[in-house]
Amino acid sequence: MKKALLCLSMLIVLLAFYHIQCAAAYSYHGPEMELIELINAERAASDTPPLAFNREVARLARYKSEEMKRHGLLEHESLVYGSPDQQLATFNVPYNRVAANIAMGHESSMAVFQAWVSSQSHHANMVNAEYTSAGVGLSVDDDGIYFWTLVLIKE
Repeated sequence: MKKALLCLSMLIVLLAFYHIQCAAAYSYHGPEMELIELINAERAASDTPPLAFNREVARLARYKSEEMKRHGLLEHESLVYGSPDQQLATFNVPYNRVAANIAMGHESSMAVFQAWVSSQSHHANMVNAEYTSAGVGLSVDDDGIYFWTLVLIKE
């Protein structure tokens, strides 16, 4: 019994260490960060305060992009988590209002940004002063097709 408890304790420590390592490996850089910077530059040009980075929203956006990649679908509704509102509830992210922009095929943050700026509804989401924080998710399939998700929230 004592040996089993010791083994269980060691397993828990190893799992905790693995979880910490995975959390540390989670990074927000490259095209995802570039897109946030482009959006914040557009917001500055519109006299709108910058969006704050929200790690949990970014995690949700990455899951959404992964799901679109897996199923080859460009849909706001998640097959697993439902609407953007339901997605935030599932991930326990507090918010008062949500908007989401999605895209497929744009191979750089500048390309997807330009596509969204050219769309009245997507641009309106990006420069809406009510949204205070955001996260971007990017996933690329084996054929090199890019799937983008931008989730903006008012906290």
